Formats: sequence, structure tokens, C-alpha cells
Amino acid sequence: MRKFSPSSKIFIVAVVTIGAAVLVKGLIDWKASKPFEFLALLSMTVIASRLRVKLPGINGTMSVNVPFLLIVAVQLSSSQALAIAALASLVQSMPSTQWRTAPVQAIFNSATITNAVAAAALAFGFASQRGLVLPLSIAAAGIAFFFANTLPIAVVLWLAEGAAPVKTWRAMARLSIPYYALSAGVAAVVCAATQFAVWGLSLALLPFMYFIYTSYRLYFADRTVAEVQPVEAKPMARAVASVSSAFGMTPSDTASGEAASERRTS
Repeated sequence: MRKFSPSSKIFIVAVVTIGAAVLVKGLIDWKASKPFEFLALLSMTVIASRLRVKLPGINGTMSVNVPFLLIVAVQLSSSQALAIAALASLVQSMPSTQWRTAPVQAIFNSATITNAVAAAALAFGFASQRGLVLPLSIAAAGIAFFFANTLPIAVVLWLAEGAAPVKTWRAMARLSIPYYALSAGVAAVVCAATQFAVWGLSLALLPFMYFIYTSYRLYFADRTVAEVQPVEAKPMARAVASVSSAFGMTPSDTASGEAASERRTS
């Protein structure tokens, strides 16, 4: 098992510390507003967090909870949004029959998503205060969430494996940008509807996201790595496998992920 490098340890501790500080600050300033919306969005976000898609060529997954995280960042108080983000990200990292996540990785993921929701809330507030219409404000929140969620992963890969951070980030972005754009659009529609108390549309979001989840599974199952990322596939797979090993996943997990990538690109 590969050990953490000093720079990796420092960065991971920094991300976790910031995430913990943001969460604690939010809990201290807790505002129990909109209890029905809070419980409904908490339930839907937790359920969506368990719908994970295996990304081709990468020993990792993507959850379909982003629309819900954007909605809570916009609709709820910052304390409620951060609590949902922290809980949902931990639920997302819970082991299943297909994936196992080490405790350190789960904590890092939770901190990253908590920070991303905080960044989304700040971006939305900043855009709204400057008079941007709701869809553009939510788009700003989606952009902030995207960068806050993907950049730390690229940095970890760089520190752990020496993978080129820009190329690594571009490989992840190529796979996830369409989904983030869709998530921001869905969140904008739902938030606009709830201004007129159309909560039925919000409740219908979960089966819609299950449809998206199923579509992504079929799409990625049919795509080869060569079609998705012909140049970066092998380096990216090796880098992610290395980080997964450093986070404490079993050698068989990382080896199978890298071997599958090598088979697809051969």
C-alpha cells in the first residue's frame, strides 16, 4: 500500500480542516427555517447520493446528487445546506457491493463536497445581490460548485502521483461538465417552481434523476475509454488507482480498476 507523501498529507488535512470549520460555523449559526423543505430535500439528497455511476477509465464514481445540492444551497439557510451536504456526502461514500471507500477518503470527500456547497451558496448570494436573474445566479452557483468539487481532486492526484494537474482536471471535466450543466438547469427549474409553491415538481425530481442515473450507466457502459479520453486514459487510470491505494482501498480494487482501463485502451 502506497503511503501518503508529506505534501499530500498537508493538502488533505487542509481540505478537511476547512470543511470542518465551515460545517461547525454553519451548525453554530443554525437556523431552523423551512422545516418541511429541509426534511424533504434531506431525504431526496441522501437517496440520490446512493445512485452512483462508474466513470469509464477511472477507478471512481459520480453521484447524481448535484441538482439537490445546488437546490439546498439556493433554497435553504447556509447551516441547513451544509448539514445536508456533509451527511449526503458521507452516505455517498458508504460501501456497497461494487465499491468500497476507506475512512480517510470518505472524510476527504465529505469535506470537499461541504466546501463546494458553501462556495455555491456564496456565489449565488453574490450574484443575487448584484441583480442577476435566478437562472444566472444558479448558473454562478453551479460553476462555483464545479470548480470547488473538481480542483481538489486534481490537486490530490498531482501531489500523490505527479499527474499533470491541468490534464487530469480536463479529463474529469470532459466527463462531468454536461452533467453539471444539466444539474444547474434542473435546479433553476425547480427553484423557479417553488417560488410559486409548486412543490410537486420538486418531489418529481427524484424519479427524473433516477432516469438520468440509468441513462448515464447505459451511456458509460457502451462508451469505450478511447472514445471518451483517447490520450489521457492510461495516465488518468494509473493516477486515480494510485490515489485510491493511498486512501486505503484494497490492492485488488485498484488493480482491477487499472486493469480494466488498460484493457479498454488496448
